[in-house]
Amino acid sequence: MEGTANLVVYRDGEIIRNTHEGVRFVCQNPFSFVVPCTMTFMELRNGLCQSMENGTLMRVSRILYRNPVVVFGGLIQFDTMPITDEVTMHNMFQIHRQTQMRQPHIELYVEFETVVAEGIQNDLEVEDDRAAVYEGMNSDSEEDFEATYEAGDEDEDGDVGVETAADNVVVHPSISQPMNVPPFMRELDLDAMHAPEFPEYSNIGVADPEDGEFQIGVEYSSRKSVVAAIRSYTIARGVDYDVYESEPQTFYAKCKMYGRGCDWLIRASLIRKKGCWEIRRYNGRHTCTTGVISQDHSKLDSDTVAEAIRPLVETEPSIKVKTIIAEVQSRFNYTISYRKAWLAKQKSIAKVFGDWEESYQALPWWLLVMVQKMHGSVVQIETRPLYNGNEEAQGVKILH
Repeated sequence: MEGTANLVVYRDGEIIRNTHEGVRFVCQNPFSFVVPCTMTFMELRNGLCQSMENGTLMRVSRILYRNPVVVFGGLIQFDTMPITDEVTMHNMFQIHRQTQMRQPHIELYVEFETVVAEGIQNDLEVEDDRAAVYEGMNSDSEEDFEATYEAGDEDEDGDVGVETAADNVVVHPSISQPMNVPPFMRELDLDAMHAPEFPEYSNIGVADPEDGEFQIGVEYSSRKSVVAAIRSYTIARGVDYDVYESEPQTFYAKCKMYGRGCDWLIRASLIRKKGCWEIRRYNGRHTCTTGVISQDHSKLDSDTVAEAIRPLVETEPSIKVKTIIAEVQSRFNYTISYRKAWLAKQKSIAKVFGDWEESYQALPWWLLVMVQKMHGSVVQIETRPLYNGNEEAQGVKILH
């Protein structure tokens, strides 16, 4: 699992149950740090122990995760989930990945116990050189599995998945106390954690095969680059395809006219040993009649257009929609709808300058970081209630 997660740790506090949002963790001085989503259970325990810095050898006796559960109406309620092994660690990161738009950080309630001196030598969980555990920590940043699973518009035909965006901002109580960051977290190389595990494949397969056919054995750096190449090939030739299999490790497509005068098909798969994608099956060029697509093309969706116009948006964010339509006409020889051009502009702006909704989702976390770095500062977030009809929604607030 790739990426990093923001942890907020509560200790020597209280677990409050049956609140309007379910379970809450409270304590006087919570602390926070960033961890890779590849972190093991042992690494988490040792890192938490090292964060104590009180001269006493400590051992983690219990870890509880504040687990967000989406209930009726899209609201979130929290319960507790014990973190006891690698399986529950993996489940925690999976849940965080699915809910981080609404819950930007992981909250843990941790209980410690003192390690008696006579038990130190036999206690494998406590080591003098805990920092060595974190040497070489790295996360696979290849976008082989999720890069193409982005929300699209109604013109897309199902060769990518769809994620539902969060509707509301969940604002958590501000923390006015400085938070202690574990020393080992200050030494994490975030750039290294996001570097490709197989750098020799980081730039392969990026060229579109517009001037030639695909070939069996051609390698691509990611699933995203494979799908982009197939789309570009299809758009350039005025043909179309249906997706027969779209899985994290396989992409399989056939011509829309397959079995009716055309045998074109292509299959690409993830090669784990190489860390890249490879064309495994290909029947050669289309034998159907080309040029049958209307003035628009189903594969020329808003995501494809957004990527194509990115240089224009970087130079002129206020670019007019009609200019985008003209650019697409000149580049792809298709005339897209106003709606598709407008959507593409918004997506491109979000990729270049950041997404408004995501920025607001991340705001509470950045305020916590500011409090941590600027000692003595206090943050107060003003919110207003959210109403569903005439009823106030519980557990959800809107930034004022």
